[in-house]
Amino acid sequence: MVVSGRETEPLLLIPEIRLAHTAVAQLRSESQSRPSCVYVAGPPGTGKSHLARLFVQESGGGGKLVLASEFAAELAEAAQLKAVAAFQERYRRLNTLVCEDLQALAGRSESQLQLLAVVDDLLGRGGRVLLTASRLPGRLDRFDNKLVSRCRGGLVVSVRRPGPASRLQLLEHFASRRQVPLPADAAQVLAQKITGSPRDLLAALGQLETLARINGGVIDTKMATSMVSGDTTADPPSLQQIARVVARQFGIATPRLRERSRAQHVVVPRQCAMLLARELTGAIYSEIAAFFRCKNHTTVLHACRRMRERLKEEPELRRLVHSIHAELTGREEPGGE
Repeated sequence: MVVSGRETEPLLLIPEIRLAHTAVAQLRSESQSRPSCVYVAGPPGTGKSHLARLFVQESGGGGKLVLASEFAAELAEAAQLKAVAAFQERYRRLNTLVCEDLQALAGRSESQLQLLAVVDDLLGRGGRVLLTASRLPGRLDRFDNKLVSRCRGGLVVSVRRPGPASRLQLLEHFASRRQVPLPADAAQVLAQKITGSPRDLLAALGQLETLARINGGVIDTKMATSMVSGDTTADPPSLQQIARVVARQFGIATPRLRERSRAQHVVVPRQCAMLLARELTGAIYSEIAAFFRCKNHTTVLHACRRMRERLKEEPELRRLVHSIHAELTGREEPGGE
């Protein structure tokens, strides 16, 4: 199995995620005592998707990773085309299923029943199931009792937001991976003031990097303190500014980026705008989703994955995105990627 055609970066095993990592490793093992189903619960941005992608990449073939919202969309399309049987057959050929953000199926009774059937069939054949969600099984609202029971019947583990020591470790890790010069005292400021998820820390680091580019300076304690206090004089581009520049470069009207059109001449710039919003503003997925009028944050997550995949394969698109990036930040993206 592969995810978005690219390898996942190494996972930093902070204490808050170690138990979940061990559970997923057990699921992947060939031991007769391994669990057949693992359910990982935790707040957004705490590493559940990273664990899922690592599991997929280190497992054999015959598996599938899907967002719960994508599963529901596939089912809806199959129903419209009167091809539900074919949809069911595709999933029943799997030996491993990874379904992320299960809470997105709240109130979608038919999608829940179909997923339950897939899980039951797979487990009955000795397969593996990895489920992730933002909350524990017992707190899944508007869910079929049998599906909740299956979730509880597996190995249920939680991930937590990182504590101060882990936040500092994560910041040093992110800075090293992204080759961002982050002084120890500036890292301490961020670790003390940014108390959210690893995703929030990465976003803060991205904001600092962008501010340093805009100001033509270097990251230091003063810049870090100003950023977390909201006193910076040069702000990253706004979501509206990103949308406006992307629309102009792609030759479409800005309001079209906030429509749910499936036309390729709208989908590609819309996904591009979401990716740039994620990388340049530090906004979390739910904020970006609200701006672009998506149903939930998983739509933005999927769009970013898809755009990164296309950028690897399409040089012309990559050059266009670099041009947009340069206009928004006043500087070309490092490495031309």
